[in-house]
Amino acid sequence: MDIQLNELSKKEFDTALIDETAPDTGYPIWTKTDSFGRAYFGVGNFCGLDKSIHEDTDLSWLEWDGNEVYISNDDKMLLFKKAIGIMKGWIDQLVEDYPDDRFVVFASFDDGSAMAAECERTMSFTLRFWKKRDGQGLDDNMKYNQPVIRWSN
Repeated sequence: MDIQLNELSKKEFDTALIDETAPDTGYPIWTKTDSFGRAYFGVGNFCGLDKSIHEDTDLSWLEWDGNEVYISNDDKMLLFKKAIGIMKGWIDQLVEDYPDDRFVVFASFDDGSAMAAECERTMSFTLRFWKKRDGQGLDDNMKYNQPVIRWSN
């Protein structure tokens, strides 16, 4: 399992915790088929499922937008371990249940400092995943200005 951290994540977190963290299976992935016979993947309530999916919809972007799991905690290392656990749970399920498909599992960290002073917000991770499809989804070469953890097969 090759979970990759960008340089900002390597400075922010103890990478030894990756090997020590068990998979968290509390966020199982499901699959559905749209009215055009195309499969897409989700987790939880999947933001935006109340909208119809059009034939020209980029399903990888749909999954990016809909598969958002937000976790927060005041303890940065506990938060990191929770994010890694969820990622490992997703990775295990994706590899086992969909061995012929390629996916990206992604987590971005927010230290909460960018919020206005009158708003209280703790540190958080936003986790997402999407299926890699030719000509769809995010560019693999994107640069990030925040700590990011990523896995892809």
